[in-house]
Amino acid sequence: MPSTNQAGGRDFPAFDNIEADIGHNPARYLDWDFLAESYGDRDIKSGRKLLLKARIRGIDRIEVVRAYKAVERAIGRGPAGGPREAVMRLLDQREQFLQEAGERPERLSYGPRRPPESYATETDDERDEQPLTAAEKLSRMRSGRVATDGGERDGE
Repeated sequence: MPSTNQAGGRDFPAFDNIEADIGHNPARYLDWDFLAESYGDRDIKSGRKLLLKARIRGIDRIEVVRAYKAVERAIGRGPAGGPREAVMRLLDQREQFLQEAGERPERLSYGPRRPPESYATETDDERDEQPLTAAEKLSRMRSGRVATDGGERDGE
């Protein structure tokens, strides 16, 4: 007997137009009953609930949030066949966040990313220097020492 918890063993409502627009079917995450009927179901259903919350937090475009809202309304898993209040609240919060913080760019640039200006530790003068020998590095380290007792530097 096939399990309803296997990835390939379940059919989701088809939302072809939404799937074409955003690249996946939101019903895969939304079309689940999150109330546990028995103790064993509780772990499975809490895992699905966590997955849904993580998926919603990972949405980076307002268009996708609105698609999830449309699917949530269409599948009618809430009271009286409507949307679930908690899911709609999460989606509203994510949409509000994206409106305030902005959406992620469609495509990030390729290649290595440069660290921010504040991360730079070398000046232009230091980059132009020739590599130091081990003796020169040791000499530079020793000349920069400071006495820990509050006195003069070593050798002075």
